[in-house]
Amino acid sequence: MSFLSRLLPQEDKFFVLIRAMSEKAEQGAILLRDFAASTNEGDRARVSRAIMDNKAASKELSQQMTKELAISFITPFDREDIQDLATNLYKIPKIIDKIRERLELHGMKNDDGYNSQLRLIVQEATEMQDVVEALTRKGATKIIVDKVALMHDLEGKGDDLLGQLQASLFRSDVDARELILRKDIYEMLEKVMDRYRDAAATALQIVLKHS
Repeated sequence: MSFLSRLLPQEDKFFVLIRAMSEKAEQGAILLRDFAASTNEGDRARVSRAIMDNKAASKELSQQMTKELAISFITPFDREDIQDLATNLYKIPKIIDKIRERLELHGMKNDDGYNSQLRLIVQEATEMQDVVEALTRKGATKIIVDKVALMHDLEGKGDDLLGQLQASLFRSDVDARELILRKDIYEMLEKVMDRYRDAAATALQIVLKHS
């Protein structure tokens, strides 16, 4: 990426990095969905490694973004907005890896609650890809406004789902340890949705400033 950044115009450097970070966030969401659903130990180990590698790659992109912001005189958008967007996109693979670690550490297997949340997260990831693609094109304000509204609806569904899952969990007869572990996973998955909400809000702020 550093070699590529020397060849590209200033604007394109940032667009390449933003797109790449959004792709890593989406890949992390898909990988975690596959990890949570996997019943084969070999497949589970393979996906676990892919999640860790994806987080590491996202961290490198985040560091490259910070470097480019520090050394570039010209940026396509306000520096703080680009940094906020990059930070939220990086936090997604980071939280996803923490969830993977927690599931693996405690031997937690497939759960309908996780799967329901992960379906919403993957939807958010897909919509965020469209937001990022539109953000790097001129005249795409309406697309971003519509996509951000859709992501807001998805995040609201996530909030409702979290409440339902917690209520169902506390009504169940699982032991205290299992209850605490599952509650933590539900809440960590909700944090992933929150990071997508925050990234989308920053993208909307950018496009409204520059429309």
